[in-house]
Amino acid sequence: MRKRDFLKIFSVGTVSAIALSSVAWSCLGTDGKKGLKNWAWIHPVESSDPAHSGDAWKKLLTNLKKWGIDSALILTQNNSILGEVLPIAKECGIELHAWIIALNWPDKTTMKEHPSWYVVNGKGESCVDKPAYVDDYNWLCPSNPEVIGFMKKRVQELCSIDGLAGVHLDYIRYPDVVLAPEHKAKYNIPQDDLVHPQFDYCYCDVCRSQFKKLSGTDPLTMPDQATNDAWLNFRFDSVTNLVNELYDTVHKSGKVLSAAVFPTPYLSKFRVRQDWVKWKLDDVMTMIYHRYEHKPVEWIETATREGVEALAGKIPYYSGLHLFHLTPKELGLATKLSLKAGASGIVLFSGNRMNEDYWKYMEKEI
Repeated sequence: MRKRDFLKIFSVGTVSAIALSSVAWSCLGTDGKKGLKNWAWIHPVESSDPAHSGDAWKKLLTNLKKWGIDSALILTQNNSILGEVLPIAKECGIELHAWIIALNWPDKTTMKEHPSWYVVNGKGESCVDKPAYVDDYNWLCPSNPEVIGFMKKRVQELCSIDGLAGVHLDYIRYPDVVLAPEHKAKYNIPQDDLVHPQFDYCYCDVCRSQFKKLSGTDPLTMPDQATNDAWLNFRFDSVTNLVNELYDTVHKSGKVLSAAVFPTPYLSKFRVRQDWVKWKLDDVMTMIYHRYEHKPVEWIETATREGVEALAGKIPYYSGLHLFHLTPKELGLATKLSLKAGASGIVLFSGNRMNEDYWKYMEKEI
């Protein structure tokens, strides 16, 4: 079982396009809402003839622009892809951001050379040797100064690329303390909603030392690991501090920083130690993937409202909608509910998945 299948279903759908035309958006402006913006997560396009991959990119990005997408978040596993796509995006009028997998780093060389960079669970087990859930669930520790330096270098390299609008952080968190209901059921993982030490990270030497200096207590020996507020806040702050450092790094280059996060402030903190309301970001995209939570489409409005209210206008909030979980009719409804709840726009996972049937129903709903 692969990590991408496990949590995000990283499959490339039909190369078509997404979203809302400027005319359609104007129809939504009856409440006086201005400045709506639409995004799409996109994967590298597949082409039967590599020599014509540029044609495939042009087709995708042309459609995205035609249907109202302002910005695309391109999965960047190798920076070279940006050199190919940036000129095409510019020609099509699409703002391009590099979408990177941040702390989930199952790189064998890094694990061999820097095992101390990786998180350790409450039983003292490193994710290098005993990863949670799936074999490549190997995560870097956000508290480790060397990891912070490594992440800043990655971001700096991206920011040196002319024409790139910004960097988009994904998997900027700890491993899941508690899985969403759909993942527990689908993969038959017996897990309640309590915090168990084998799924609770990070108890590495760096974190233990830092926390002991702050509190006088070694978290690995605490009887209340799961409920100790100071220890929980230490993990929240570790991720927050890393994001804030990356924000400063990105802004020095005149670019912007955004992040994909779990769907509500509560679920984000409880499941993966993301306190994203406190992060320094230019834009936040919440992954409101309702089927993972065993919720109806209408829950998207509830989750959006919780996030918008928690941010209190600090930064734009965008509702991330999962096209694998939505029929065309449901996508129209999800968009309507997101905007009703105060979102500044939507982000579609993924742009490669979109097709004319989705668009027709969205247009009808609008």
